[in-house]
Formats: sequence, structure tokens, C-alpha cells
Amino acid sequence: MKKLVAICAFLALPFAIGSCSSDDNSVIRKKSDYEGTWVTDSLFYSIPNGPSMKHKFSDMPGGENAVIQDVMTLTEDKATLVETTRKGEVKAAVQGSIKDQVITFTSNDPAHTPRKIQAVTEIKLTVVYDISMRGDKLPVTVTYKKSELK
Repeated sequence: MKKLVAICAFLALPFAIGSCSSDDNSVIRKKSDYEGTWVTDSLFYSIPNGPSMKHKFSDMPGGENAVIQDVMTLTEDKATLVETTRKGEVKAAVQGSIKDQVITFTSNDPAHTPRKIQAVTEIKLTVVYDISMRGDKLPVTVTYKKSELK
């Protein structure tokens, strides 16, 4: 009888060790589709009682202080925004959070309104947010291209 118990214990040992070690593995999180670094591409908007406009983000109307490039780095729940103006000034990075596909920046700058992630593919991110233009608040759709920066 002792031999039978010893044989059963010996045969069960690899299964016991294998099952116990797999219980300690952390859960593998699925990477969100929007995670990565994104650079502005195009801007779409409609002027109330006026035309609909589309142009490259870098052709944004305004003077030398106009932002002509956004670089957003997104993780599962955090965002970092770096803006470049027409005169080449790179503004300080603005931090933010992402919840329910909405990017909210921790900034007092009224230009940093919440941005709703509308669509995302492997190479293109589309967000919608409000900007102030000519005294009006306009909803704009901005497309970003996936950056090759690592």
C-alpha cells in the first residue's frame, strides 16, 4: 500500500508543480488600439452658416503662435501632449488621462479641451474636440498618423 501511495504521489508531482506555478502569473493585458505615439495630420471643421473646411493640421490658420503640430503619446490610461508652434517653439508637455475613450488634459489652457477618440486603426487615430476660432467654439475632427518614433 505504501508503494502505491508513493507511485501515485510521484506521478502527481509534475502536475501539482505546474499548476501551482501558473497560478502566480500576472494577467496579460490586451494593449489598447490607440496606444502609441501619434502626430497630427489633417483637420476638418464646419463654420456655422459657412463652408466645411479640410486642410493639413500644419496649415492651421493663425499667426506665429498657432499650433501646427501635436504629438500625442497614449498609453492605456494616460496621455502626453507636446505642441509645436509655427515659429518652431516646442511647448512644455501636457499630461492627461484617458477614460471611456475621452482624453482629458490637466491644463488650465482653454485650448486643451477634452478629446473624444472617434476611431483608430493601426496607422490612423481620429479624435473630436472643440477649438476657439474667430470668437466661436467649433467642433473639429483631427486625424493623427502613427509616429515611427520609438
